[in-house]
Amino acid sequence: MALAAGLALAAIAPAQAQPAPADGAEGAPVPRAFGVSTGITFESTILNVSERVTGNGTEYLVRASPSLTMAHRGGRMQGALIYSGSLSSRRGIDDREDSEYLNSLSANYLLEVIDGIGFVDARASITQQTIAAVGTPVGFLQTSANRTEVRSVALSPYLRGPLSTVAEYEVRASAAVTRGGRDTASDSDVYEGLFALRSPRRGAVFGWGLTGVRQRVKFLVSAAPTVTDRLNAEVSSQPDIDWRFTINGGVERTDVVGALRQQYENYGVGVQWTPSPRTTVAVQGEERYFGSAYRATVAHRLARSTFRFSSSRDINIGSGALAQGQAITLYELYFSQYASLIPDPVQRDQFVLALIAATGRDRNEVVSGGLFGNSGIALERRNDVIWTWAGPRLTLNATAYAVNTERVDTGGVNPSSRNDNARQRGYAGGAGWRLTELTNVNLAGSRTMSKDTVTLVRSDLKSITFGLTSQLGARTTGLLSMRYSVLNGASEAYRETALTGSLSLRF
Repeated sequence: MALAAGLALAAIAPAQAQPAPADGAEGAPVPRAFGVSTGITFESTILNVSERVTGNGTEYLVRASPSLTMAHRGGRMQGALIYSGSLSSRRGIDDREDSEYLNSLSANYLLEVIDGIGFVDARASITQQTIAAVGTPVGFLQTSANRTEVRSVALSPYLRGPLSTVAEYEVRASAAVTRGGRDTASDSDVYEGLFALRSPRRGAVFGWGLTGVRQRVKFLVSAAPTVTDRLNAEVSSQPDIDWRFTINGGVERTDVVGALRQQYENYGVGVQWTPSPRTTVAVQGEERYFGSAYRATVAHRLARSTFRFSSSRDINIGSGALAQGQAITLYELYFSQYASLIPDPVQRDQFVLALIAATGRDRNEVVSGGLFGNSGIALERRNDVIWTWAGPRLTLNATAYAVNTERVDTGGVNPSSRNDNARQRGYAGGAGWRLTELTNVNLAGSRTMSKDTVTLVRSDLKSITFGLTSQLGARTTGLLSMRYSVLNGASEAYRETALTGSLSLRF
């Protein structure tokens, strides 16, 4: 990846920033067995808000945000924990004064309990999520009530190994618990059992697989859980290193779309083309109980640019950050994109935070929408486009997304305020210019449009940000930014002008 060009090593060696390696591997930092990184950011913001139900006027916000990143590599435990907090105090309109502490956590660990065959996969997350798709998203208007803290924990023990030279097996059980803070309609428990047999050789000309899955989903507001059983067989062919073809078929029984369990046939095909390490094209389609499902991806990168397009139609289960279909923040996007360039999570976290600071944007900025805080099983259709370009001084990036969601389960509740049937569209772009080795200016803009397809309630949020960032020391970064945002909606509307100054320290 070459998104940052002159900032590609900013988090690791700010005073000697150089373009990122063209192939995403040469010059990459060497992963450590154990690493710890800490930091804190102090921020002060003056906001002028008008046309809001709770009053017009000026608010003052001060915030302290500590962070901790730990990574383990080697031995029986591998993984990373990334935590940040935010203690803020706000006062202003109507002489109101309040404070709050928000959490953000992403933890993924793999523990080997039986040599070579027995493992436990543990994951946890704490995120700030938007409750309803129509309204103010996370990252805008600090006093918005359209936000809740979602906590998710998942545990998955499994056995995996060879059956002589005939096949490989996997037996797995998993449980995921999600709680939505003050938004209890999103609380859910998901349990799953899996058994799989596969051909033993990866990359062989011909391969096969047989998978059986049982999934139980229970939203705490629903009267009963939904249960889905699926048996699927797959045959694959890889006639050339660049091509891989798959055919699958099977049956599934579920009560998601009705009170009684029904049986449905499954069948599908897939193709993957990898003409070079820089280019991947993959398409997978199949018939499921909810109709056609598909996933398509086109990804390509050059020395200075990257492009990725993805399109999918699939089921979104649950509101937790561990579930599929959730919104993607700017931090999550960069952290995933730079995984191959910077394998060490601690160093990657430092790099991503420095990159976001250099562009003057919010780490929680949504770059790809999703169904937030849904209270049931939903069918989701989404398209995402991401493009980046980096020159010696100039960096450009653009993203666009379109997401349609529709409830498909018949149990539980469907509050009209939750926008479980929604259409979201959005796009964002940014440009950064490196004035000196240590100072950058940037301009970013975004627009998010949401519509409840049942009630026809809409919201339209437009925002533009201008920022100046400077590396004040080897571990100190300063930021000054201005943002202007306008939200037009039936239930919430405002204009916000914000002036923010921050100082970030890394230890």
